[in-house]
Amino acid sequence: MLMAHDADLTVRLDRSSRIGLPLQIVAGIRAEIVTGRLRPGDSLPSSRVLAAQLGVARGTVQTAYEHLIAEGQLVTAARSGTRVNPALQTARTGRASAARRSGSRAVTGRAMPSHHSTDIAAEVRIDARGVSVRPDPRDEPDFRAAWRRGLDTRDVSDDGCGTQTVRQAIAGHLRLVRGMQVEPADIVLTAGARDGLRTVLNVLAPAALGVESPGFPGLRRALANTATVDVPVDTDGIDPAAIPMQLRALLLTPNHLHPHGDSMSATRRVQLLRWAESCGGHLIEDDYDTEARYAGSLPPTLADLDSSGRVLHLGSFATLLGTRLGIGYIIATGPLSAGIAAHRRMLGPAASPLIQAALADYLDSGGLRRRMLRMRKRLAAAAEAVDAAGLPVTQVRGRVILERPAGDARRLRRALAERGILVDDLAGKWTGGQQTGIEIALSSLTSPELTAVLAALRAELSQR
Repeated sequence: MLMAHDADLTVRLDRSSRIGLPLQIVAGIRAEIVTGRLRPGDSLPSSRVLAAQLGVARGTVQTAYEHLIAEGQLVTAARSGTRVNPALQTARTGRASAARRSGSRAVTGRAMPSHHSTDIAAEVRIDARGVSVRPDPRDEPDFRAAWRRGLDTRDVSDDGCGTQTVRQAIAGHLRLVRGMQVEPADIVLTAGARDGLRTVLNVLAPAALGVESPGFPGLRRALANTATVDVPVDTDGIDPAAIPMQLRALLLTPNHLHPHGDSMSATRRVQLLRWAESCGGHLIEDDYDTEARYAGSLPPTLADLDSSGRVLHLGSFATLLGTRLGIGYIIATGPLSAGIAAHRRMLGPAASPLIQAALADYLDSGGLRRRMLRMRKRLAAAAEAVDAAGLPVTQVRGRVILERPAGDARRLRRALAERGILVDDLAGKWTGGQQTGIEIALSSLTSPELTAVLAALRAELSQR
């Protein structure tokens, strides 16, 4: 064992552990922040000093620091060194304060012991259900600057489909991030994905809409006035051979299939496009949550493979910016495009010119791309922390899933709520499936909150 001390910093390394040394340093510093031994604004030793104290290469410490900077735990600036992020909100308890005074606690590369985290979770309201995105974009300099510049907008020529400026910005963003070749004229601005779906259905007016079973229920909440037909999904997605003869429209999530989170195979995509062409049908593509991928390149969209205008693509910025912005878009290039644009014009603009100008500036300046890269790094770091915790969970695209019988899952959710931690009901996250248990959204948690959630979950599971 090797240990380093620097005023209020204690990090212990276990060279016999299978967990890498950088991740052990990351976990140790995280725990120091969670317990309050390191406070917002506190300075950390230089990478050279800490490396010498721990007996490791300087690059090992630099890797750990970079990891924590990507998470938002630490910040660095010229002449001020590396510090705990001054904006970071830490969870403290009387016990943590006592530990800070005594300076006696050592931290390993795993999650905090459950008796510490129990006290922390009891005092902090942690919402791990994915209803918000952390960090809040309103606290981000790029986003705030875009809003300030948006105040000077003079582009108010929105015919209902969105200003030319924001449609060009969305097209440019999709070209750079997704490789999509989209014309601004093919983009119709909406008030979010659900509003986009309602717009499409009002124009398409299908007798019935085929939906994936099992599948994501998000947009189904907008289908109250539309008859739906469940279509079975296998490991590649919907099998065209299983589509009922009467259907002419399908709602698909090709880049996030239940339950494993994988993408629809290339073969199946081609088969579904041929199905739509052969019967004059349409594929409504819900591209939700694609940006939550933190490893590898982002998959192509169905719309980018479509040459006959049979795909109606629904996109939004909710995964990256949360739902408060309230802006989404439809990409339509086929026979329904004129009708969709006309319907949107009849409804009027989906967002004010100010909001559209701010979003366009944020996209054009690269602010959203930088935020996406930071989110991917943060999700990757969170995934490593979950792996290091050694809990019997499964990770799927930024979500942590613990399958349990329905009654046990209900009791576990209640127990965590008593600790101040809210988690999702897995059974309510999908339709047509049989999974029961709990789900935790990593995108809604800061690193200290994740540490507290994992430790509380460990404590509850150890009692069962």
